[in-house]
Amino acid sequence: MAVDWWTLVSGLVVGAALVLAVWWRRYSTKFARQGVPYAPPLPLVGNMLDVVLARRSMHDVVIELYNKFEPHAYGGGYSFAVSMVMIRDPEIIRAVTVKDFDHFTDHADFINSEKVNPIQQRMLIILKGKEWHDVRTTLSPAFTSMKMKNMFVLMTEIGQQMVDYLWKETAVYKASSSKDDVLTVETKDFFTRITNDVIATSAFGVKVDSLSDPENLFYCMGRELTNIRVIAAIGYMLFPSLMVLLGIPFVSTKAMEYFKSVVWETIETREKQGIVRPDMLHLLMQARRGELAADEGEKDGAAGHKARRLTDEDVAAQAMIFFFAGFDTVSTVLTFCSYLLAAHEDVQQRLQREVDELMQKSGGQPSYEQVMGCQYLDMVLSETLRMYPPLSALDRQCVRPYRLPATETCPGIDLRPGDVIWLPIRAIHFDPKYYTEPERFDPERFSPENKHLIKPFTYCPFGSGPRICIGQRFAMMEMKVLLVYFLSRFSFQLVSKTPVPLEIKPDSMFLAIKGGSWLGVRRRS
Repeated sequence: MAVDWWTLVSGLVVGAALVLAVWWRRYSTKFARQGVPYAPPLPLVGNMLDVVLARRSMHDVVIELYNKFEPHAYGGGYSFAVSMVMIRDPEIIRAVTVKDFDHFTDHADFINSEKVNPIQQRMLIILKGKEWHDVRTTLSPAFTSMKMKNMFVLMTEIGQQMVDYLWKETAVYKASSSKDDVLTVETKDFFTRITNDVIATSAFGVKVDSLSDPENLFYCMGRELTNIRVIAAIGYMLFPSLMVLLGIPFVSTKAMEYFKSVVWETIETREKQGIVRPDMLHLLMQARRGELAADEGEKDGAAGHKARRLTDEDVAAQAMIFFFAGFDTVSTVLTFCSYLLAAHEDVQQRLQREVDELMQKSGGQPSYEQVMGCQYLDMVLSETLRMYPPLSALDRQCVRPYRLPATETCPGIDLRPGDVIWLPIRAIHFDPKYYTEPERFDPERFSPENKHLIKPFTYCPFGSGPRICIGQRFAMMEMKVLLVYFLSRFSFQLVSKTPVPLEIKPDSMFLAIKGGSWLGVRRRS
């Protein structure tokens, strides 16, 4: 009897279509069956069609979803093929990130770590469970105040290097131009080069000057490492195995190998020659030998815990995650802060008065304690981080069965291991229930008289709970040092190329200004 291949293939196709239809119906109505408000998804892209088509930024999409779920404490959303519960209530955020953290110890697998470079698998942000806890506890002593103070001098050297470069450039520009002495710069590129130099000296023990030597290898490799294309990120979210099969890396393999070799070669040189330098790589080398300890009187979360010895791969991975954070995240915050200062001259002038007083008291060489004690500077950066946190949302993955509480509008929902929750940071920062006129730049929100009025867990630019960003102290010190040195000699101002009003670039993986972050730099008299 002859086989009717056409009938067989047709039957298989119809059967597969029926299975897919049943799965899709179950998947897309998951939250409806539980009585939870939700945003209906589209196949593959979920609620992210505007992101895929580069019509809107992830920041704007998160805020739109957050507002759709008003007045509910939480709602269901879909980030591509992953269903998530967006938490809108600060008390529930407190519960899942702090009180009941043992149920949500991990980040979600948006990028399948088993399918990426082995060094990436060792990064602290990707590690899970006990392995994450052990590495985090081992690294925590590297971020105490005393360790930061030791690295402060390395940052001030870069701050002075930046000022010297700008002083020379503004002089050249003024001499060659019949116009005024305002030098126009693209501040994202400018600050990325400076933060590159900070992380080079602070984390890798490498001295570079990316303003005077714009094509230096360390900077070029850094650009390549952080140049994550949106299409590659989406591909790894949806089809990680296919991306690996096609040989499409999530990040540049060449850049990963370069930074790995820099770390290992520097370690080898220091060990052979007995070199000790007060930087992050030295601290990682101590952790590698199991010798990294907290400073006396500092809480590091490691009491009673025997430090884990880091492997060579661990050291390279953590050095690279510091690079990611320092290269792009810090430069992004400084970019938006400079724009806000240029657009609000009264704030910039008040901040400069504080900086001038600091420089006068210190003879132009402020100490760690003096810089970190600048009250208005802290207020300005805090308000910048409220308006433009580098990440629009944070995630947690459920690792033990957990029930979100019932509220007036939500019946309660049972979460199972593997379920993902979303913490919409920027949307909460822009909720008028918590911040009056949230679109207004107002550092006074964070004054000593007002900051205690901010509702707990409605301000989380670095996250919250045990998985809060381990490098936040380093990042804040870096931003304060660079702003102090810049504002002591220069001012930011709006120019004809400055995009007004400020809009978020829709087709970027990272937070960026649409039209470029062009500002004028003027010497102070």
